[in-house]
Parts: sequence; structure tokens; C-alpha cells
Amino acid sequence: MNPNVEFLTALGQAFAALSLYNDDHPTRQAALSRLLTVLQKSLATTGSLKLSFIDNEVIVGNRPLTELRGWEWGARLSAAGIQRLEIAADPMPTETEVTSMLLEMRARLASPPDAARPMMFGGIHLGPLIVADGRGPGRLVVNSVIKALEYTGLGEEMAAVMYVHDEVAAGKSIPMAEVEGIVHSLALTIHREHEMVLPLLTLRTFDEYTTTHSCNVAMLSIGLSEALGLSDADARAIGAAALLHDIGKISLPQELMTKPGTLTAAERRLIETHPVEGARILSARGLGNGLASAVAYEHHIWFNGAGGYPKLEFPRATHYASRIVHVCDIYDALSSRRPYRDALARERAIQILESLTGVELDPAITAVFIDMLRKATEVRDDAEALCV
Repeated sequence: MNPNVEFLTALGQAFAALSLYNDDHPTRQAALSRLLTVLQKSLATTGSLKLSFIDNEVIVGNRPLTELRGWEWGARLSAAGIQRLEIAADPMPTETEVTSMLLEMRARLASPPDAARPMMFGGIHLGPLIVADGRGPGRLVVNSVIKALEYTGLGEEMAAVMYVHDEVAAGKSIPMAEVEGIVHSLALTIHREHEMVLPLLTLRTFDEYTTTHSCNVAMLSIGLSEALGLSDADARAIGAAALLHDIGKISLPQELMTKPGTLTAAERRLIETHPVEGARILSARGLGNGLASAVAYEHHIWFNGAGGYPKLEFPRATHYASRIVHVCDIYDALSSRRPYRDALARERAIQILESLTGVELDPAITAVFIDMLRKATEVRDDAEALCV
């Protein structure tokens, strides 16, 4: 079991025992003993525990702990002014220190203080989540996932996408828990306050293109799905499919992906195998990956099936999710700097989308996408700086 999950499960059980039993009850003592044992075991494995509790999320580093999404104690700890818990392995926490930590946390849960304050018990630190404010002097108390991610950038997501691609390239299964975590983080970064923000990544080195492009298309697809009125669950499912839409490219030679000149006919045919290869990789995982497989296969096929690749023997309309990813895919490709051309300005990219509307792209979806772009604030971060 994930050491963080095991520790938090034992912590929740200890909270329950404190509420239900008196000081000398054996069940209460057993819960405290189990918490100490699990904590010491986890610290021996990880070296330290660094957890954040924000809204309904438990966050390890900058990424949600998907196994405990909706963990009831997370939201309660956050509301009680405990958004951060750090426990060091050196020195290893004692029974007295862990008991003191637990009693302090329980007291704050029962009666949240007016002002959040940090506390220390040996190598145990708990209190509000505080980050450096890069826009000026001082520090900022963070009390929401949106505000936290506003200050973290997308470095974690980039690293995670690279990990997914590396696992597949090594012939391993797609780590879908990682994919889910990435999509969740991307979904959260779309909204800051009441304004739509598209934090897209600008390239400096072209070998990062597929990874960066995957993040961008997933981000855009989530935003477009929401603009189209789809549910949060559907938007995230489409975002996950978008994140994996180019997974077939991991089978292609790197020099082909970064070639600065015009592709030969043979090279173009090889590039055009990636949708079929991507669908094969995703289908091999079995049931539950149908949407991602369909998007991987169809994201270069025209919305009515009349053109694009792979060529359909019997033309048919593509899946609605594929049509969403298709327009986002084209826009990000146009808006990104490539070895053979500079990035296009937003309005020029929109003009090209408009020229493809009703031919290659679904007219209704494209109209909503263009409207979303014109209303959104687009922020492009430096991919090279994020990936160091």
C-alpha cells in the first residue's frame, strides 16, 4: 500500500477512536499504537511525509493523492487550519510526540481556532499551508487548491506525462492512476477566480514537443468540454483521452519527430501510423479504455469521416470526444513553435480553424472553441524552465 495512504488510514482510525472511547479504553490505545507503528514504517520507507489538506483533496507535493480523493478528514483538517503536515524520519517520532500531535489535531477539529497557527512536536510540523509569494515580499497562506496550483506551475504534470510516455516506451502498462492525477491537476488549473485561464506551455527545445503538446491538448479539451456544457466527469474523461491521444508516437524514431525540414512521403506515411499504434496500445489494456482508444484512433479523421487518416473504408461521423480533441489538437499545433516554423499568433490560428470548419472540424464545436479562446486569458509558461 502507498505509505501515505496507509498512514492517513491509520490517522483516520485514530481520530475515530478518540471520539468514541475514553483515555484508557483498549481500542483507543490500540489505534494509537497502530498509528505509531504505521508512521514509523512509512518514514523508514519514504524518509519523510509531506502532506497538504486543501478543500477535499490530499496533496503529496503538487499532485492529488487519488487513492484518498474525498477522504472525509482532509476537508475537516483544512477547515480547522491544518493544511500542512510534515513529519521527518530523523529524529524518528516518539509515542509521546505522535500522541501530542494527534491530540492537538483532534482539539482543532473539535473547535477550530480563530487564526491558524503552526505547531511543532519534535520532527512533526503542522499548521497552515504557506508559500512564497513570487509577486512581492512576504508569504501567503493558501486555503484552496486553485490558489495552491496558481503558485506551483505545471512542472509536476510535465514530469508525470514524461513518466507515462517512458513506461509505455519500455513496454509497460499505461499507469492510469498517473493519468487520472494529471488530468485532475490540469482541470483545477483552468479556473482562477472567475476567469478562464489556459496555462499553456511554450517550447524552447523541440524534443519535449509531444509531452508538452499532450498537456496542452488535455487542458484545452477539458476547458472546451466545460464550455460545451458537459459534466465534470465527462470533461475529465475527455481530458484523459486527450492526454493520451498521441501515445502512439512513442514508437516513432526521435529524429523523425524533431526533423526541421519537410518530411518525405515515406516519413509522412510513418508519422501517420501513430493513431493506429496509439489505439492498439490503449486497447491492449482491456475494457475501460474504449474512449481513449477511439480518440487516439480518430483524432486526425475529419468529423464526418470523409478525410484525414487513417482512412475509413466506410466513412462515418467520429466520436464526439474525438471531435473535441481534434480542434484542440490543431489549435495547439498551430500555436506552438516547431523545428520548421514559428508559432502562429492566436488570431492567425483562429483564421485557420475557421477555414477548416465544416470541412475537417465540427462547426458547432469549433464555434464554441473559438468563442472560448477569445474570452480566455492565455498564459504560456516556459517548458524548459518547468522541466529542469
